[in-house]
Amino acid sequence: MTLVYDLKTGYPTSEIAPLEHLSQIAAAVIASGKGFQYGGSLHGHEEARQGIAAFLSTALNVPCRMENLILTTGALTAIDMVCRTLTQPGDVVIVEDPTFFFAVDLLRMSHCEVVGVPMIDGGLDLERLREVIMAHAGRVKLVYTIPSFQNPTGITSSAAHRAELVQMAETLNFHILEDMTYQTLYYEAPPPPPLKAYDEGQGRVITVGSLSKVLMPSLRFGWIWATTAQNNAFIRFKSDASSSRLAAEIVAEFMRNAPFEEQVARVRALYRRKHAIFVEALTEFAPDWLGWSVPNGGFFVWATLPQDVTLTNVLRLAHARGLDVFPGRASYVTPPHDRTMRLCFAMLEDDILHGAGRVLGEVLYAAGK
Repeated sequence: MTLVYDLKTGYPTSEIAPLEHLSQIAAAVIASGKGFQYGGSLHGHEEARQGIAAFLSTALNVPCRMENLILTTGALTAIDMVCRTLTQPGDVVIVEDPTFFFAVDLLRMSHCEVVGVPMIDGGLDLERLREVIMAHAGRVKLVYTIPSFQNPTGITSSAAHRAELVQMAETLNFHILEDMTYQTLYYEAPPPPPLKAYDEGQGRVITVGSLSKVLMPSLRFGWIWATTAQNNAFIRFKSDASSSRLAAEIVAEFMRNAPFEEQVARVRALYRRKHAIFVEALTEFAPDWLGWSVPNGGFFVWATLPQDVTLTNVLRLAHARGLDVFPGRASYVTPPHDRTMRLCFAMLEDDILHGAGRVLGEVLYAAGK
């Protein structure tokens, strides 16, 4: 297959990077020698942590201090560190079903039993979550969740849902691993505050995030946001010794030169445009029988096929047209069927993105005959 329309890969667009500005900063950092040596502190570069803490405090209206952060090589490293610290082999980690497929594989590397709890329109099914926790008495140590513009469904949980989940963690004695990757990528009204805001310093919520979607993916720059005591425990499992000093110097200098909120606002406007193009194309070209909803943020549209149409057949026809989509079954702990797909609108150029929506519609009509 010659791939022309890639709706499968969940990457950001290269357009987000202010390349000229970053090139100037990178050249100056390298020339100064500041980015040459290893990273030093296991917690990460101090100025970069100060910059990220200031951004999180301002953008989310939730107090964050430098001491609350550990810098990591992307958010996946952060997820791995938290899981390995808070669980033992044989413990249960609960995830949304469906969820970010890579996280499931990563959690299993800690030799935990990963159990899926269904997503409903308002987020993780809390009634079912309680039932699963009670059924695994004492073994559930961690719940991994993406509360804002979830990958892959695009669902955002309400403020009341978030407050109830945090209260449940306190009552039933488990920790929440909150992935806030898409929290600031809203295209209409902002989502409720992150789960961290409802924790009130109790340490039940550990939040991870990344600059990949809002600055430059190849910087591999993420963080853990937790109490200082928790962070001192997490660094015992920091297998990379320290995150990149060069990347940290570039990020620190970038944040020093201008408010990071301006970069995020620019990126949000860019993704908002792509979101509108793809939603318009799906509205125009997709058959009425396709189940999908318009997300208010993030990268993805989650679509469901009718019972007489399988994704296997859709993929066969799509590949013949140079189109690919992400099979929804790969996002489930226990796939219920073969009729869902995740469509990423964030990476493609605008004209190709509109064409992808048109070709997808034509493929779906052919598959439904």
